[in-house]
Amino acid sequence: MSVTRRRLVVAATTLACAAVGAGAAGLQGIGPLARLAVTETRLEPQVVTLLNPPGDPLAVLVGVPWTKEGYCVGQFEVEATETPTEVTVGAVVSREDPTGPCAGVGTVDNLAWVDFQLVAPLGSRAVVRSSDGAALPIRHW
Repeated sequence: MSVTRRRLVVAATTLACAAVGAGAAGLQGIGPLARLAVTETRLEPQVVTLLNPPGDPLAVLVGVPWTKEGYCVGQFEVEATETPTEVTVGAVVSREDPTGPCAGVGTVDNLAWVDFQLVAPLGSRAVVRSSDGAALPIRHW
């Protein structure tokens, strides 16, 4: 059995422009990030969305809890591991830089969306969260 592990730096995907207010606590960045006032937050994946045909069969959107007004393109990073039977999605890391430009992408249902590319189409494989092994619901849009 081969295991493909990929570190994916992803751009946030716009799904809507609804603004939802509230705050979420984060961890201050360490090392050079602390000097730049970058706030780093680890978020647990809640749902996975696949694009309906003719969408890219390798494109996956991961929804994470996000109760702030918006988020920036390129703010999130996620790791995933693929095997022939499942895709394991790790925590999504959010890096907020209050000094940088941000278009303020909107949220849907208090979720921010992170996209990444699979090595092979999902097919019948399960998608699980790495922190607890919970199966993530799969939506089709």
